[in-house]
Parts: sequence; structure tokens; C-alpha cells
Amino acid sequence: MNTSNLIPTPDNWYWPPSQSITSCLVSDNAVVVQWDNNRRSKLHPLWLRDNCCCALCLHQITRENLLDLRDIPEDIRATAVEVDAEGALCISWSGCNHVSRFNPAWLYANSGHQPSAPFNPVFWGTAQLSEPPTFYANDSLISDELLYEVLLSVARHGIARLRDLPTDIELVEAFALRIGAIRETHFDRIFDVISKADGDSNAYTSEYLAAHTDIPTREAPPGIQILHSRVADAEGGESLMTDGFKVAQDIEQEFPEYYKTLTTTKWCYANRAGPKDYRWEAPTIGLDDHGKLLEIRMLPFSRAPLQGSFEDIQKAYAALRCYMVKANSPEYQMRFSFKAGDLIIFDNRRILHGRAEFFPSTGDRSLRGTYLDRDDVFSKIRQLQYQFLLTR
Repeated sequence: MNTSNLIPTPDNWYWPPSQSITSCLVSDNAVVVQWDNNRRSKLHPLWLRDNCCCALCLHQITRENLLDLRDIPEDIRATAVEVDAEGALCISWSGCNHVSRFNPAWLYANSGHQPSAPFNPVFWGTAQLSEPPTFYANDSLISDELLYEVLLSVARHGIARLRDLPTDIELVEAFALRIGAIRETHFDRIFDVISKADGDSNAYTSEYLAAHTDIPTREAPPGIQILHSRVADAEGGESLMTDGFKVAQDIEQEFPEYYKTLTTTKWCYANRAGPKDYRWEAPTIGLDDHGKLLEIRMLPFSRAPLQGSFEDIQKAYAALRCYMVKANSPEYQMRFSFKAGDLIIFDNRRILHGRAEFFPSTGDRSLRGTYLDRDDVFSKIRQLQYQFLLTR
């Protein structure tokens, strides 16, 4: 089957070939599709009509709907179904002369047979990953193929390291913009992590930093952080990285009561220096609507006073201490040194990062960084997948 004619879809152009339709019929107002792997899909006519991707129902440039749900009869029925010569499902509708045509790969993926999230995370402790998944630039260049592998590692492991890059001051911004829009914060659009006498964060000192996530003071913390090492002459300052989801997963198994507290007790994080006053309350472990891990919020040096009863405070501190002990232990926390030209990109809402103390008297140290959002990474992965499909 020539799938190139079936690529346009309501929400994405790229759908790799999967299962083929062996038969289809209308039964009790449902469209029943039989797949070549013996699975069946029972599809609602309203759902099918609403997702028609023809030029009358879907703008072919913007990929946004032209059909209004209010214009679809509530009692709409499929009057005829067939599989055409290219394997697409074609449906004729009651009350009109309209025919909808569906890419079988899209139909299979969206009818409950494939997971909706293609970037299944791989949780790790130091037994699985002692250093970040590492990739090397070719003559200081990052090809689209290399960028794809780096971002796929971020989606799966939460982290990736690029080596052999230049130390140009513009590099981190240029790299970030290849992925998506920069997420500006009160640390500015691009920031330099150096020791400052008047810094408004512990990150701008040379002190040890415990495992933390950045900017939990916001309703939606930045999803992705990029750090580029430009100078790495000072002694000490090893980078410390922890998979916060692995810690959460293990606490759920070992200490279910602590896990319940960590997913329900809201801690407030607040910026207390400078003219800004950002603050937000949320649990340490954030879950989505299905109870799956969504984010970690932990910035030990910016916690505001906890509000609650004497008993609740006791439970909250015990659970938080448990999480912090694990997150900073060698079992979970990888430790590695930066070299000049290294670039780290990681999921700031999954990976906790920290730093060993460094000693400015022994040499200079400079990291330059910025933030993106998670969906920029996922979007770029899909974009590159589609680009590779077209050039194969």
C-alpha cells in the first residue's frame, strides 16, 4: 500500500505503517473493523465523522477542523463502509453525500490499540546509568540525526549529554532554538551559572547544592533545562543527577504511606530575594489524571513554611525526608564532571540536579543555560521523524 497518500491526519502528518484492515461492516450503528492481527475496533459514528480529514472538514494547511460538531446530526449513521485499493477505510454517511477516508495507521493508533504516548520513559538508578547517555558532535556540528537521538534520550531517560562542542557564548541559545521557543524566566532568557557575590540564588555561589528541580515557584515550571559548559578549570563542582521518577516509584513500593503523603501534601515554594515574589503550592510528586508520574517539585532551599496541623506536619516532613535521602544517595544519584564543550539537556520536571562544592581559587568555572518546555522536545522529535520519512 502506498502510505504517502494517507499521511495527512487530523493532528499529525506522520503515522508509520502498522496494521491492515481485513474487513469492515456496520453493526448496531457502530463501524466494526477487523485488523490483520485478529484485533477488532468498534468505532462510534460521531467519533468517525468528527475526525474526517478531507479538505471540506479539515483545513489542509493549518490542520485545524473546519467541521463544527454542532453541524453533525446526533443520530448520524454510516450507510456503507469499504476498504479501498490503498487500504484506507471509506465511510458513506446518512443524510448527505459525504464520504470520509481514514488512514489505517492513524485509525489503529487512535482506536485504543496503541499507547497514546510513544516516548515511554525508562526509569533508572545508578545501577542502570552511572553517567548520562552521551553523544558526540561531529566536527563540532549537530546533525538532525544526532539531535533526534539526543532528544529521544531526553524523552526516555530524562537526560542526554553532548560532547566535543565549541565553547562559543552563542551556542546554548542557537541549540535551544533548534528545538523550540526559549522559556524566559526571572533568571532571564539566557543565564550564566557563575559565582556571584550578589546572586539571588544559591546556584550563583560555589556551595554544594542538594538534588532539586528548578523554579517550582511557578504554576508550570520549565520542562527542559540546557546547560553548556564553557569553562571547567576549577576543582570540584561535579554535577549530580537523579531520576526523580525512579525515586518516586521505589517509595511507592517500599513506603506507600509516604508516597500518599508526597502526592497529596502541598508544599509552597517561594522566591524570597529581589523584587519578584513568585510562589506556588503543589505536591512533591505530581500525578496525572490516571495516577501516572507527571512531575517532581523539590527545591529544598526555597521552601516556604508548611501550613497544617501538628500531626500533618509530622507526616509531611517524614515523607519529604525519605524522598530527599533517596534522591541524594549514591544508589540514585549519578556524579560526573563537566568538560569544557559539554552540553547537558534534561527534563527539569523529572530529573533532580545538584552540584558538589567547587573552589574558585583553583580556576574558573562557567556554565551557560536556558529553558524550554517539554512539548518542544516532543514536537521536535515528531517533526524529525516526519522529515526522515520523507527523505527515506
